[in-house]
Amino acid sequence: MTRLFLAMTAALSVTLAAGSGGALADESGKPAEAAPAEVAVEIVILHATNDGSGIDPKIGKMPALAQPPFSSYNSYKLLERVKLPLQKGKSTTTKLPTGRELMVTLKDVIDSKKKGEPRKFVVTASIQKPDGNTFLPLLEVNAKPGEPFFVAGQTYKGGTLVIGIKVNP
Repeated sequence: MTRLFLAMTAALSVTLAAGSGGALADESGKPAEAAPAEVAVEIVILHATNDGSGIDPKIGKMPALAQPPFSSYNSYKLLERVKLPLQKGKSTTTKLPTGRELMVTLKDVIDSKKKGEPRKFVVTASIQKPDGNTFLPLLEVNAKPGEPFFVAGQTYKGGTLVIGIKVNP
């Protein structure tokens, strides 16, 4: 059974977007730093199975894999790690091992209204089938810099694809 889920854990601190906006000045009244028009995005494509082989050391530190729902798999293999520039309002795509295409867009940058809190990046992601039909409808997330959010559920070679998307300003 194919199912998609977005992992939201305390460690990831990812929330679904409820809208966008931004502060034009910080608490002292000084102008806020200009939001970047381009950021880097890192996409990791993992193959999750229960074959007992463990977590591929090439994945690196990824605490989310030890938490539900990801902990239901005992093995993860790194299939691909892609780093791409992401410009505000422009989509970028990468081919998935299933033949589908992952499309990621930087929709907006939200400056924090609280001093010391990082800005958030409104990112959309969708997955298209080769025939052009949508497999994953548009997902919108307020992502914190350096903290991945995950999309998973595509059946692949006896397991499941897990896609991590991390914004690196």
